[in-house]
Amino acid sequence: MKKQRTYRGKKLGEEMRRIVSDMLARELKDPAFDSMISITHVKASDDGSSATVYYTSLGSDENAVLGGFEKAQGFIRSEIGRRLGIRRAPELRFKQDDTERYGQRIDSILDELDIPEESGRLCKEVAFGELPGIIDSFERYMIFTHIHLDGDTLGSAVAFAEAMREIGREAWVVTGEEIPRTLELIDFPCIIGTDEAERIVEPDAADEEVLPYMSIGMDFTDPERLEGRENLFYDAGQTLCIDHHAISKPDCDLSYIEPDAAATSEIVYRLLKEAGLPVTERIATALYVGVVTDTGRFQYANTTPETHIIAAELLAAGADFTTAYREIYQNVKAEKLYVQSEMLGNLDLFANGRAAMAFVRADTITRLNAGEDETDGMSEVLRSILGVEVSAFLKELPDGRIKVSMRSKGWLNVAALAFEFGGGGHMRAAGFISELTIEEVCKQLKERLTEALGKMPVE
Repeated sequence: MKKQRTYRGKKLGEEMRRIVSDMLARELKDPAFDSMISITHVKASDDGSSATVYYTSLGSDENAVLGGFEKAQGFIRSEIGRRLGIRRAPELRFKQDDTERYGQRIDSILDELDIPEESGRLCKEVAFGELPGIIDSFERYMIFTHIHLDGDTLGSAVAFAEAMREIGREAWVVTGEEIPRTLELIDFPCIIGTDEAERIVEPDAADEEVLPYMSIGMDFTDPERLEGRENLFYDAGQTLCIDHHAISKPDCDLSYIEPDAAATSEIVYRLLKEAGLPVTERIATALYVGVVTDTGRFQYANTTPETHIIAAELLAAGADFTTAYREIYQNVKAEKLYVQSEMLGNLDLFANGRAAMAFVRADTITRLNAGEDETDGMSEVLRSILGVEVSAFLKELPDGRIKVSMRSKGWLNVAALAFEFGGGGHMRAAGFISELTIEEVCKQLKERLTEALGKMPVE
């Protein structure tokens, strides 16, 4: 357990560095910040109660910069809490990073030695207004979905690819698995795996001109969610990630992350409008599926007034919402009910009825001939139980790993909880994958949920 907490402190520090850097660029207007200031890293305590923000500044009064940070500390803390969805943001301390001058000296020594640079990616966070120009600089695009396909990653990827094809450019969607039955209404010839995609980007004909392509990761920034497609993604002329998850690990050339967006499909829709790109009926349907699934049919707390405005505009553009609802929510196979029955046979209600946990083993899923569609939505079923604040559904994958999906009704931030186990997500919907056995995950998660819910106010 100690290892997990240390990992959490490291990830929290990475997220805070990204947030404070973004605030410096957009929101902190103190004259002390007019010079070139960079947040080098943030060291957060393992329990998340405190953090030290290290910075460098060029051509500025060090005392003035420190004073500016201290004056803005309350605002910075509140933004960290809001963007990460945590009730109590860490106490902050700001400190000049003295390693900069040593780093400059080391760089000059390395230059003199003429040592080849190692390949690496320093992710640059871009503003929304920069995205149209960035995507317009390429003619070919490989758009990647995350593993364990859902409506938002597929809808946003397909919509972008369709828009590029509408203006005569080349675009392909590369998934790591077959399209789930419930999402087949998003009609697009996706590439499964990498073989066909590699033939496209590197044709056999030696005399054929090969234009560079841009790789775009939709609805994720964590390279682990590429699972087998990493080389194809990183061989691009430029890599870009577009996401709305507050907990993220950008590993690309450029990234745009908007935690306040209800779905990545929202971002893509606004991007198409900003760039003056077409929104056809097929594009509108793909984006509508992304929005409606990631908001739980507009029930989740991430739903905003803008979400409804975007949904209305997509309907006006011709989104086929009747087919979407029918295929996703009204065509349930009998196998899904069998899986639900098996799951409820393992139901564990605890923490005074405020938590519900259940699991299904891999051999049970195989015996019932159930696919990915038939195991989706189980955490929502558990959350619907009267008195339950948070639910957790554990599914054993064919390789023995345990996939955990968590949902809450409003009080508990499950993204922060999943973060502790190496995962992430949204405040009301999150998850993680564990290498432990299903019994070990159940034990650890039950202990942690009981502890967290023990702080929940009694109504």
